[in-house]
Amino acid sequence: MKFHFIFTIIIVLLLTSCGPTANQTSVALETNDVPRLRSLEPVKVKEEILLGTLANWAMLNYGNLDGESYDVVVVGSEPEGISAAIAAAREGQKTLLLDKKLIIGGLYTLGMLNMIDINWSPTHESVNKGLFLEFYEKINNRTSFDVKQAKRVFENMLADEKKITVQLGAQSFLPIMNQNHVEALLYKDANGIVKKIIGKQYIDSTPDADFAQLAGANFTIGQEDFRNEARMMAVTLVFELSGVDWAKVQNYLNNDDEVYTGADQFSAWGYGKEMARYKPSQENVRIRALNIGRQDSGHVLINAFQILGVNGLNPGELQTAWGIANEELPKITEFLRENLVGFKNVELVGTADEFYVRETRHLDAEYKLTVDDVLENRDFDDRIAFGSYPIDMQATVIDEGDLIIGKPDMYAVPFRSIVPKGFDNLLVAGRSTGYDALAHGSARTVPVGMTVGQAAGIASAYANKKNISFQSFIGESGLRHMKSIQSILNQNGANLYPIPTYDNSIMNHWAYDGVKFLRSFGLIAAGYDNEYRMDETITKTEFIDLVRRVNQYSEAPFTTAFPFSKDDEVLGKDDLTEFLNANSAAPNSLTAATVDHLQNQPAVDRALAYMVIKDFLENR
Repeated sequence: MKFHFIFTIIIVLLLTSCGPTANQTSVALETNDVPRLRSLEPVKVKEEILLGTLANWAMLNYGNLDGESYDVVVVGSEPEGISAAIAAAREGQKTLLLDKKLIIGGLYTLGMLNMIDINWSPTHESVNKGLFLEFYEKINNRTSFDVKQAKRVFENMLADEKKITVQLGAQSFLPIMNQNHVEALLYKDANGIVKKIIGKQYIDSTPDADFAQLAGANFTIGQEDFRNEARMMAVTLVFELSGVDWAKVQNYLNNDDEVYTGADQFSAWGYGKEMARYKPSQENVRIRALNIGRQDSGHVLINAFQILGVNGLNPGELQTAWGIANEELPKITEFLRENLVGFKNVELVGTADEFYVRETRHLDAEYKLTVDDVLENRDFDDRIAFGSYPIDMQATVIDEGDLIIGKPDMYAVPFRSIVPKGFDNLLVAGRSTGYDALAHGSARTVPVGMTVGQAAGIASAYANKKNISFQSFIGESGLRHMKSIQSILNQNGANLYPIPTYDNSIMNHWAYDGVKFLRSFGLIAAGYDNEYRMDETITKTEFIDLVRRVNQYSEAPFTTAFPFSKDDEVLGKDDLTEFLNANSAAPNSLTAATVDHLQNQPAVDRALAYMVIKDFLENR
């Protein structure tokens, strides 16, 4: 894609802009190697320049550059990357943690996302153990942590590991590839000096999997895997307020008549009805019910402000979003001051240093975790982590609502989901790893990511000790190596054991295939209670909208006739028959079960409507 070429060339241009000359083992590039990026004016790029050409260029210019060797190289200092680096170091690996950012902790520190999305088991126990639990205990088991404390905890955890070198402020980086094997990494340090790193194993824990993308791994973008369009969930800018009366907040939210509101010593969630009355001053902006986390200073952090339609991979769109936020947040603060209990004296103190970007890329992994894996509580023999968070799909455009597709009891993340397809010494352990866009709605939480990061670090150490590739893990009969890795993870507190069997009654419903079909397009949502309302009626409008949206999301759209108009009348059996006849549905286009229910049910319910849609559209 054109974007891919342009992005890659800009990275190279940044690498090769000249920096200060120094008598070091690393060298600065000569200024005439490639044109320097002198301004932000558009750069014309020939589309025939491929990643292979870049690799050849890198080898030609830097193949003989002396580099420092590491057993494991982790790119990205997000919580997932910190977990990966610590896990590798504790296995005796000389480890480099490299990042462009100047502060570690990513989303938890720079993004100020301080309310932890704990993944609870049905017995109300966190399913994420190991290094995540170690971090959680060090922040005093708080539901919302103090951001400065979290930064100190991360810094201390890294400082305790003598095998870890932390290199921040890298201006850019580029892998040197030998087919699907990462031979080395070039990066430009804070002083403008290009350095070479020779690693045995590489872990990409950048939010957008930038390193893996440069290495040639494939991805889907946004929600194109089910929408056939690369929409992305809304981005959020967390903002900080002073002057909140916490006692009043607790008393109000713990005693209102709403089900999903409440407050404890450190966190509060609610005010949905109040915030629904806010009228934004700009397009593509809204604020939902508030997630509120206290800081040790007495200030609070608010996660609720959404900007929609932003491509998180586009720096220009993110810059525009900053302008939108700077204009809207003072108005939101005034609304809070005038309308919310406990907010009478609030003042806007500031914002996070970076946006909370929920999704960008989704890795084409050796196995991509699916929405059915999540909601069917699926286990895997190569499990490396567990998740249980609801599938929380934030809106992509302003006229779309947030959806809770469903709530799993507990599911496993397989090792194959962090291995880029075909690669032998590269893992992706972060937000952009191998989950489909809907499964990502659950698995994107940081506790899952830190557990996955720990597994990536231990798997990398194991691969080095055994001198084998990651492809050997996934292709091995009997999974001997994976069982050894799981054993090491369990020795380090991961608690990876087979998932119990949980009751999931919807899977036994005669129309479950219809549910799965429409759910795969994100068109039906069961909410936190997994209630699909299968025996309820469906209106003609709802039926038409479902058919049209599946058609809209399909790669090969088709024309569909509707013999009835959109209205709020209940869909009847005659309507379904007329619909099938109007579209010349083949006699065998419906399954035997659907035909039986169409003939013998006294009325049309959602179950029957879902199955007619599924059978009809799959046999077009």
